[in-house]
Amino acid sequence: MNSDGSVSRGARAAVVAVSVAAMAIALVAAPGAAACVPPFSDPEVGTLEGSPLDDLPSHISLVVPFGQRPDWSPNGKTLAFLDRANDGNVWTVDIATGATRNLTGGFTNHQGFSRAHFRRNGDIILCGPTSGPRPSPERPEDGRFNGVLWVLHANFRGPPQPLGMPCWEGLAVSKRTHEIAWTRSHIDFTAPDLISQVLFGISEIWTGKVRGRAPRADLVKVRKAIDRAAVSPVAVLEVQDFRPDGSELIVTNYVNLPGGGEVMGVDRETGEVRNYSQSPCYEEAEGVFPDGQAILVERDLESTLEPESPDIWRLSLDGLATYERLTHFNRHRGFYASNPVVHPSGRKFAFQLSVQGGTEGDGNGILVFDLDRYAGGS
Repeated sequence: MNSDGSVSRGARAAVVAVSVAAMAIALVAAPGAAACVPPFSDPEVGTLEGSPLDDLPSHISLVVPFGQRPDWSPNGKTLAFLDRANDGNVWTVDIATGATRNLTGGFTNHQGFSRAHFRRNGDIILCGPTSGPRPSPERPEDGRFNGVLWVLHANFRGPPQPLGMPCWEGLAVSKRTHEIAWTRSHIDFTAPDLISQVLFGISEIWTGKVRGRAPRADLVKVRKAIDRAAVSPVAVLEVQDFRPDGSELIVTNYVNLPGGGEVMGVDRETGEVRNYSQSPCYEEAEGVFPDGQAILVERDLESTLEPESPDIWRLSLDGLATYERLTHFNRHRGFYASNPVVHPSGRKFAFQLSVQGGTEGDGNGILVFDLDRYAGGS
C-alpha cells in the first residue's frame, strides 16, 4: 500500500485474489505468486541494458518521442495520442512529415483525457473527467476512474463537447458505423476498499450511436450490452474493440478464474461470451485486424493477474488460441511494449514504449511496426 493509503499497481493482483478467495472461488495469490509456470516463462526478460530505442529492428520506427495510447485516423495518415497518462491533452502526428499538433491544450472546459479514438468521420471520441480530484505527484491516478464521454469535432477548432455518459477506462469506436462502446464501472484500482469494490461493484459494457456533426452531436440508441454477471460474479470487464462486421464486442476480463487477464468476445445478438485467450498467463485485448481474424494483445508470460513486463502478440480469433509474438521490448530491463492499434490497411500497427513503475498507461514514445517488413523472431 502506498504512503497515501492507496493500493499500488503491484498489490492489485493480491487484493483481487484475496477478494476471490473470500468468496470461495478457489484463487489465492500474493505479489509474485501468481506467475505462469513453464512452458509459460520468458527467460529473456530484463537481460539487456539500455532502451529498446537504442536497438530498433528495421521494421519498427519511432514516430514521436513522447506520448501514449495512439489511434489511427480513418485514412491511416495520422495518429491521435495523449501526451501524458490520465489527464493528458490530445495530440496528432502526421506520419509522413512528423508534424505534431496539440488539439486540446487551448481549451479550459476539461481536466484532461485518458482515451482518444477517431470516428469514421474524423471526429475523436474521448474519455476524461469534468470534475473531481486531479492527478498529483502523490496520487498520479486520481481522476482515472471517473471519466465522461466527449466528442472533439473534426475541424478541431472548438472545445470538446461532453456527451453526458460516464466512462471507465477503455472505449471502442466502430471503424464502419457510428457506433461506440464504453465501460461503466465504479471500481477504483487505487482505492483502499478495492476488495469490496471488486466483490460488489458495477462492471458493465454499454453501446450507443453518435449522431450529428459539428457543432453538436448526440448519443442515441444507448443500451447495456453486458454486465459482469454474464461472465462471472467477480468479472472486471473493459471493452476494447468491435469485431469489424459488428457482430461481436471484444473485451478484457481482468478477473477470470482460475487465471486473469483474458481476451473475450461478446456475441451482440445472443449475449454468448467466448474466451479467446485460453491461457493461464495475462492477456489484454487491444486492436482487432480489419479482416476480423486476429487481434493484437498485451501478453505477459510471467504473470497471471498483474502485468509487469508484457509485450505485443497477435492472437487468432478463430477459437484456436494461436499466438505469435511480435515485440521483444521487455528484453531491455525496465521497458516493455503496449497499447497496439492496427492500421486501417492491416499492414502495420502503432504502439507505445512503456517503462515499468510509472503511472498506469504512461508512455514514452509512439512507434510503428511494419508487418510487411517483419521477418519474424525479433
